[in-house]
Amino acid sequence: MIKGFVMMTIDLKGLVAGRVATKIAKALINGESVVAVNAESVVIVGRRENIVEKYKLRVDARVLSNPHFGPKYSRVPSNIFKKMVRNMLPTKGSTKDRMIKKLKVYNLVPKELAKEKMESFEDYKCNERHSFMTMKELSLELGARW
Repeated sequence: MIKGFVMMTIDLKGLVAGRVATKIAKALINGESVVAVNAESVVIVGRRENIVEKYKLRVDARVLSNPHFGPKYSRVPSNIFKKMVRNMLPTKGSTKDRMIKKLKVYNLVPKELAKEKMESFEDYKCNERHSFMTMKELSLELGARW
């Protein structure tokens, strides 16, 4: 590890997406570098139909004249989660771009990070009595291929 370089490695398996995204956004604001693994196992809480409908509206939103124009949203779990964190960062100037460069999100655990000690926040675990779906299920519902 480089001296003066603070890095946080987080295992997202079973954590609630919104809660852990705010924790990561705060760490990025404080100048830390964050590596998040197992993005396809992060949990979105809510009724399955509502979650899929919300993201399908976002993915299918296009300009009426030509479907190649308009907003395009990723369907890969790591990119969806990264966008979620990005929307929680402050928007002044180029600070958002500088902060988001310090975030790395992986769908699975890469080989180089397999032996590293990872943080898992027990307070942010999903409660089994709530309805939820994983980011992988959402991506497959949206038609992702990765």
